[in-house]
Amino acid sequence: MTNDLRWMLSSDQQFPYQDDKMIKLWFEVMKWWQPHVVDILGDTDDQACYSKYTEGRSAEFLKMYKDQNGAAIVPLMQHEAKGAREFYAMNREIAGKEAELFTALGNHDIRIFNYMDAKLPEFLNIVTPEALWNLDSLGYSYIYYDALPKKRYGDIHVHHGISVADTGAVRKDMNDLQVSLIRGHSHRMAAHFQTYELRNKGKGETIRGYEIGHMCDPKSSGMKYAQHHDWQRGFAIAHIENGKWPHIQLIEVSPDYSCVVDGKLFKL
Repeated sequence: MTNDLRWMLSSDQQFPYQDDKMIKLWFEVMKWWQPHVVDILGDTDDQACYSKYTEGRSAEFLKMYKDQNGAAIVPLMQHEAKGAREFYAMNREIAGKEAELFTALGNHDIRIFNYMDAKLPEFLNIVTPEALWNLDSLGYSYIYYDALPKKRYGDIHVHHGISVADTGAVRKDMNDLQVSLIRGHSHRMAAHFQTYELRNKGKGETIRGYEIGHMCDPKSSGMKYAQHHDWQRGFAIAHIENGKWPHIQLIEVSPDYSCVVDGKLFKL
């Protein structure tokens, strides 16, 4: 497997409501596994202060900083994005300058852009993914949440995720989009496979889908919007055979923050 590329994928860190142990575990694995490719699949930055759920309340951005003048707006927005920005930077630092980095911005990541469009339109062209998270400077390629899934390797596409169905969210996205897909969004771990025998001139085709869990803290104040957390901690890795075909593995994380990657046990 010397020609393989190693690919790591994670989602839903939800800074500043991240699970610090999960973040540490992710980077411990990265240091050892040395991926060639890293994908962050959205909701890295929770951005609660720009949410419709905080509108008109003390936690809304313009309520928190109501006494600030216009010149302070951008620095304050950058301050709110600090945790996610540092996470993006740490991925670059540990994966190395040669690694390919990609992120699919999630519905929470783009809250700020919708908020500005409604309330601070004069800043729309100033507050960008680069201004918030240094994505361009760090060498990330990225798509916005409203984009179609990005084709990555072999049959696999990636996106933050669209459906939040209680069961079968990735299956619904697969059926709607008709592609093999790795996604986050639901905070759950799941895999689904579907075969169409009449496709490919009768040779058949199997599409596959994966939900890769989350890296946030369900007990944090920002995650209380769900009374019952049917969520699973985790992430994914893949060996991309000859740089073309991804062999996907969901990495389950135990209650005491241990996981196994390519036969090696990691435990905090």
